[in-house]
Amino acid sequence: MTRNSFSDESLWGNGAPASLTRLDPSSLLEGLTVPQREAVTQRGGPLLVIAGAGSGKTRVLTRRIAHLLATGDARPFEIMAITFTNKAADEMRRRVVDLVGAETDQMWVSTFHSACLRMLRSHAHVLGYERGFTIYDASDAETAVERLMKEQNLDTKRLSPRSVAAAISAAKNEMLSPGLYMDAYGEDPQRRRIAEIYLLYAKRLRTANAMDFDDLLVNAVAMMKADEHVLRSYQERFKYLLVDEFQDTNGVQNELVMMLAAEHRNLCVVGDSDQSIYRFRAADVRNILQFELRFPDAQVILLEQNFRSTQTILDAANAVIAKNASRHAKNLFTDGDQGEKIRLYRAGDEYDEGRWVASELRRLRSEHGLSWNEMAVFYRTNAQSRVLEEEMLRANVPYRVISGMRFYDRKEIKNALAYARLIVNPRDEASARRVINEPKRGVGESAQAKLGAYAAENGLSFAEAAHYGAAAGLSGRALSGTAKFSFMLDELRALSNDLSPRELIDAIVRESGMGDALRAEDSDEAYSRLENLGELASAAAQYDTLLDFVERMALVADSDQLNSGEGAISLMTLHVAKGLEYPAVVVTGLEETIFPHRRALADDAELEEERRLCYVGITRAMRYLVLTHAWSRTMWGHRVEAIASRFLQEVPPELVTDLSSTLPTRRSSFSLEDDGFVGRATEFTEGRAFGTGAAPPVRSTGAEKLGLAVGDRVVHDRFGEGVVERVEGEGSHARAAVHFDEHGTKQLVLAMTPLQRVNRS
Repeated sequence: MTRNSFSDESLWGNGAPASLTRLDPSSLLEGLTVPQREAVTQRGGPLLVIAGAGSGKTRVLTRRIAHLLATGDARPFEIMAITFTNKAADEMRRRVVDLVGAETDQMWVSTFHSACLRMLRSHAHVLGYERGFTIYDASDAETAVERLMKEQNLDTKRLSPRSVAAAISAAKNEMLSPGLYMDAYGEDPQRRRIAEIYLLYAKRLRTANAMDFDDLLVNAVAMMKADEHVLRSYQERFKYLLVDEFQDTNGVQNELVMMLAAEHRNLCVVGDSDQSIYRFRAADVRNILQFELRFPDAQVILLEQNFRSTQTILDAANAVIAKNASRHAKNLFTDGDQGEKIRLYRAGDEYDEGRWVASELRRLRSEHGLSWNEMAVFYRTNAQSRVLEEEMLRANVPYRVISGMRFYDRKEIKNALAYARLIVNPRDEASARRVINEPKRGVGESAQAKLGAYAAENGLSFAEAAHYGAAAGLSGRALSGTAKFSFMLDELRALSNDLSPRELIDAIVRESGMGDALRAEDSDEAYSRLENLGELASAAAQYDTLLDFVERMALVADSDQLNSGEGAISLMTLHVAKGLEYPAVVVTGLEETIFPHRRALADDAELEEERRLCYVGITRAMRYLVLTHAWSRTMWGHRVEAIASRFLQEVPPELVTDLSSTLPTRRSSFSLEDDGFVGRATEFTEGRAFGTGAAPPVRSTGAEKLGLAVGDRVVHDRFGEGVVERVEGEGSHARAAVHFDEHGTKQLVLAMTPLQRVNRS
């Protein structure tokens, strides 16, 4: 291909269109700070713009593009501007059009994936693809992987298709082919199996003339490496390359940028190492930190003036992020007001925290005239939303969960509650149909239809019909899965008389296989779902009976969202908050093991990312910032004393108004334990408590290790003394039948039972 094949070049002749040449470039510099002007007018060679939070980076990018056009330094088709979302790309394009007119249509202003797709539609034949190749989304990719695994007779419970698809995606982001992946990780049997599936998946995609989302990036790079002519065409065409949010690029994206910019070297990257918070999506902060090593002649411009927040808020953000070692040093400042002090509330527990947050939002509304939609509440994990949602409802504060479902709408919560309803009401057909194949047991729609027909013919409930799978016409995996489902329900019902509601949620998660299935995925999403289930167990700890719990959950789940002419409070995780701003922000749950998250405490790089996440949360606030933490929370129904987050300690005390009137009378020492818990866990006995989001452990009280034998005398916290009548199973499945002196015989799951041997002297 020659440059003439880009037919749009002829539209512009040898210079900019008349409407652009008549535009006074100096008018595009009006209202800009000195560093912003430097970034807009820089020419010749690489440019790194370190854009602090709220420093007007989008304004700089759009003015730079407009200035390039107005000065005639570039024609529209010679400019490529890349960002991360279609919304951001559309906004950038709109702003440039507003500045210089509609003649900018020939510019490439798009996301990485859109730009790569555009290239591949023209040149995919270089890699042997037909032009009309299909694009697989994440769901399509996971389905294809699952189909391959079944064809290979692999156990999709031990190695979930979702986790395999995630591993393949991560490999592609690291530019590892199946062979390279095998070379890197082949010593690990599970990774070797993933590499084998990866190879089959790659072949299947090629046969289907299809690419998945990651392939768009990988194949665009491969295409240009394979055909020097194609590479040169794009290198010569794009005289100026601009990349937004460069701190969020992964290895493939960085490689693509470097290849395209190699000819003219007019590369401008804009970003902030202090706002790199997507490591779990393969973002590599080293791309921006090492930019100057790659381009020693790069000009570096710091945008430190903030146009969003008060100086008090900025001082807090500066103090926190200064503790990170891997960053470009800068100090945010504003010409605006000093602003009010940050308000800090130290709650007794998460319910105290939730109630106080609701009252604080009402205060901000009444005293400062803020509407509901001008306020937001942030939290580290999705599981934390439950208590906040409940307290908002109680306080009649309208809310909406941004980029996420309300707690009781989440799939894993609905499934666990369906199991609980089946224990209470065995004839609940909707619940039985919902979970008979959750997790997957091979009981598909056809098998369920046969069970439904058999139930109708014989006057049975759907769950009862599951006991007669063979008679209903089931066979093979469907028959086996139905039998396991029936046996598991019988076990749970037998235990329901002896276990508390919280213990029953634990048992449901374990015995159903939900916990094992999520752990097998080994992904951030799966761990988030486990945290949600832990939070459900904490909710159950408030109730005396499972029936009370199920009834209350039905009422909460069906509660209508409150309507308000002034909108609603925004509830969201801190990751979702990136790119947003609100006059008032509340950051909750600032405790060790929650924020920073427990998984980050043993990894310096992860801990730095947690601190960047805190920095992002703080800098979303424009005028009012509120921070909260609780002295105790619960993990799976067990109350755990907490300590304030290190991030709170890093905020200078002179910036804070501490609203707490008393401090806790009890404190305990804390250390990172092998099981991921911090602090001393105690049985939940009073108050209401909240799950911190730890993955559910098989809780060991030591009872299953007592070596119990028939005839042993034991004591139970609730049932008193008794005699062991039967012992069976081992590990987390160990059970005992114990005849208690005052409560009769109880069937106990030892891993969940506060049981001790009675030693007679």
